[in-house]
Amino acid sequence: MIRQIKEFKYAQPFEPFFIELSSGRILNVATPDHIIVTEGGSGRVIVLNDDGTFSAPSGLHIARVGIPPAPA
Repeated sequence: MIRQIKEFKYAQPFEPFFIELSSGRILNVATPDHIIVTEGGSGRVIVLNDDGTFSAPSGLHIARVGIPPAPA
């Protein structure tokens, strides 16, 4: 999953994406500046949330990564 997150982060052009955790919680990544990806081990991501807080789940808790569906 960490590899996929890096692909989304560095995609040109960038598209906002989400990270779904094993708990079902969704982390939205609005811009490349809203996420840091660490190297080594199982990996860890740090996501800046919309309310100014941050989340730092272990790569082991990342269940899914994707692009949200376009509004209808």
